[in-house]
Parts: sequence; structure tokens; C-alpha cells
Amino acid sequence: MKNKLKDFLIALIAGSLYALAYPSFLGESLWFFIFPAVLLFLWKLEEASFKKSLFIIFGFNLGLNLTGYYWIPHTLREFGQLPFILSIIIGATASLILQPHWWFYAIWKKYRPQRNWNSEKYLLINIFIIVILERFIPQQFPSFAGSPWITIAPYIGLAPIFGVIIYSFVTYWISFEIIIQLSQKKIRYPVWIFSFLFLITNFIFKIEKNQSQEELPIRIVQANIGNFLKISSEKGDQNSFEAIEKKYEDLSLKNNGFSPKLIIWPETAYADSFFGIQTKLSPYFLKMIQDSKAELLIGGYDQDPSKSPFDLIESVFNSSLLLSEDKVKSVYHKNRLIPFGETLPFGPLNKEIVSLVPSISLFAQGSGTPIMETKTGHRFITPICYEILDSNFVRSLLNQWGENDFIVNHTNDSWYGDTAEPYQHLFLSKWRAIEFQLPIIRSTNTGISSVIYNDGSESKRLSIGEIGILDLKIALGKDHKTLYQTWGLLNFVILFLFLLTLIWWKEKTENRP
Repeated sequence: MKNKLKDFLIALIAGSLYALAYPSFLGESLWFFIFPAVLLFLWKLEEASFKKSLFIIFGFNLGLNLTGYYWIPHTLREFGQLPFILSIIIGATASLILQPHWWFYAIWKKYRPQRNWNSEKYLLINIFIIVILERFIPQQFPSFAGSPWITIAPYIGLAPIFGVIIYSFVTYWISFEIIIQLSQKKIRYPVWIFSFLFLITNFIFKIEKNQSQEELPIRIVQANIGNFLKISSEKGDQNSFEAIEKKYEDLSLKNNGFSPKLIIWPETAYADSFFGIQTKLSPYFLKMIQDSKAELLIGGYDQDPSKSPFDLIESVFNSSLLLSEDKVKSVYHKNRLIPFGETLPFGPLNKEIVSLVPSISLFAQGSGTPIMETKTGHRFITPICYEILDSNFVRSLLNQWGENDFIVNHTNDSWYGDTAEPYQHLFLSKWRAIEFQLPIIRSTNTGISSVIYNDGSESKRLSIGEIGILDLKIALGKDHKTLYQTWGLLNFVILFLFLLTLIWWKEKTENRP
């Protein structure tokens, strides 16, 4: 029992160190913590029985939860108005789902074939299984082992080829090899040769910031609308609705000598519903478009015309709407809804639950994306909120049509308050700019709003709780897809097979009489 508690404590510490490799309550990412975190965790996990593995995985996730996701109880209280104790209990249960791929790995470890999984060849196969599970088992907030490497951008030149998965692979490989080489008291050179070449290549092929002369003047609006004012306006309170309208109008039309071509509002900024491209724009929007001489890209609600406007259960889409001249030019409906925030899995009981927790919105689920294109001929996609964190999904949006010039991410992080969550959300979003070599225009309700450039750097920010605008000229002109956008994980699979072949040939040569 004493050893079991000791192992649990080590796993708990490993989870906490893992969390500190991301932005946390301590501040910016301590990215190098990812190596001792993964090493300690794998050390205990690999030597454990199946039942003990489950215990260790829970300890790791609990440490990750308490240190990195401490904001979950706060959000439950803010969003669901739940009692403090109940928020703490529900927040603790999140430890079961933060990194669900490890539960599947425990099953794989129990039933994998009887082989020497410490050998260089089979170790590579084992790591390949881990990164595939990490990538494809859904995570609400994907905290991959490779993600903290974004801290050393722009010196991650292989990211536009392989994506974040290659950095997870290297992290796991180094950690496993340290454990094995210490236990065997023997140096195995392939991992160190590859790691050295990997680092050198990333530094040599440093990502250069796009300096194109082709620019798009944009204005990002951050109105900092509080949750309760927002909810009040959505429920029909006219005073709240008009106060929000006035705030957005004043910020959007601020006369400071800058002439934007595109004005961008955050997620669900406008409370009233639209009706797709058939919408007749109100005088409010017509005047704003006329006075600004710009197009508006706003987060809002789009009503399913086949359903009654009085039915708010799965008949309204969380949407990005491009308003141009006198019409709704294009509408994107959010495809990936957040469980228990935007959708519920309880069928006919959903309406009853919503009546008890009115902050939950039962949105209709969108599919695909229409072409979003400015009057200047620049195309873009508009993943909403956490959709930007799913690399596979963003890649699928980008590949639905030809070239894209930028990405807009509408977000509302107001439910998290002044915690680490908005910083973590921004931190993980940077990977999409790197992988696809596109600027990301990040428009949030309460912060952090900014532009993430293709080299991982960032424009000036509108911080948490700040009211204001960002007027920027975004360099465009990328004339090709990245290899990662074109081929996805195939590039990584080819590299893995190449490494596996080299290791197999090395082992065969060593065993030759």
C-alpha cells in the first residue's frame, strides 16, 4: 500500500509538472518541464500492472487538473451557477477525461503481443501507438506532449511539414530512452543522433515571418461584455441589448485615421438572430457598413428557417456571419459544439436540464463551411472558439476549397475570468498558424484578442478585461499549402517507417554472426 501511494504521488507530481509546461497560475509556459513530467509518468506507468496503471493514470490526470485546469470549478460556478462544493466535485471528475488516450494506452499495454518492448525497434512502435492515440482520441482541450515546443517558435521549422505530432513523438522517445538506458546502464545512440539532427534542422529552417507587401487592413473589436449583461440581452431585455449595440457601434466606427477593410467582432457578439443569406439587414448594420466603408465579420446567432423562431432548442446555430454592403454574404455554422456548454447528450431530457441550468445553449450543429471571401478577393475560414484547437478539423476546413489567406477565430472566454484558460487557449491556437503558415485573427469578447503570425509571434494584444480595438495591416500573399496541410499525418508516418527501417537494419546487423 505504501509503494502504491508513493507511485500515485509521483504520478501526481508528473501531472503538475506537465501542466506547468503550459501557461498556468505561475504565468508563462515553463516548457522544458514537459520532459521530467513525461519521464516520471512513463517510468511509473511502464512498470505497473494493469490495475496499478489505472491508478497512476488517474494520479497524473489529477495533478494536471489541479495545477493546469484549476479554472474548471470557477467556470462551473460562473456558467452553471452551481454551489461551490458541487463545482469542486464535478471539477475533480474532469480528471477522468483530460487525457483520455492514456486509458486506451493502458488497455494496449495489457494486451499487446509478447515482445521485448524495451528494444529500440519495438519501442518505436509503442511510441507510434501513443502519439496516434493522443492525436485521435478526442480531447476537449488537447494538451499534447509536443505542444509546449511552441514556446521556442520560430525555431520549429519542421512544424509546417509534420505538425505538432512530431514534437510529441520526440518528447516520448527521449523520455522512454532515458528510462531504459538508465535501467540497462547502456547508451543507445539512435535517439541521441536523431534528436540532435531534429533540433539542428528545426533551427536551420527557422520559420520566417511573412513580409508580403499585400496587406489587408483589419479592425478587431473587443467590447468586454459581461456574462450577465450578455445573457440579459439574449433573453430580450431591451436596455441590455441597446447598451451592447451602442458599445460595438462606437468601437467599430471609432475615427482615428485608420480605414479598415474588415471589422471583426467576437463569438456570439450580437444577440438578435439572423436568417442566413436571406436576412434583410437592419438599419443598424446598414449604417455601420456605410459609415465604415468596410465589411463586418461578426459572431452571432443564425436561425434554422425550417424551425420556429420561438423554438430555441437545437434550432439556432452559433455562427460567423460576413456582412457586406446590404446583405449577409456568407454564414459559417459551428461544427464542433462544446459538450454541456453548447449541446447535451440526453435527448428528450435536454429541455428539462436547460430549464434548470439556463446558461447552457442547445445549438444546432453545423456541417462544412461555405466560401468566406472579402471584397478584395481574400479567402479565409472562421473556426469558432475551441474548434481552432483541433488540427485535423482546421485542416479539413482549409482543404474544402483552394488557397486561403488567413484564419479568423471568434472566441468568448468570458466564463473563465482572469485565470490561465485564455492564455492556454491562445497558446494552443498558435500551432495552427505554424502548421498552416497562415495568420490567425483572434477576436474575443473579454480577451485575449490579437493576431498570431505565421512564425508563432504575436501582434500587440487587447488583454483580459480590456475594452478597445486593434487596427492592424495583415500581411497576406501565401501562394501554396504547407506539406502538412496537403498530406496531413502521412508525412509523419513516412518518417516513422524510415526510422523503423533504420533501427531494424541496425539490429539485424548487430545480430549477424
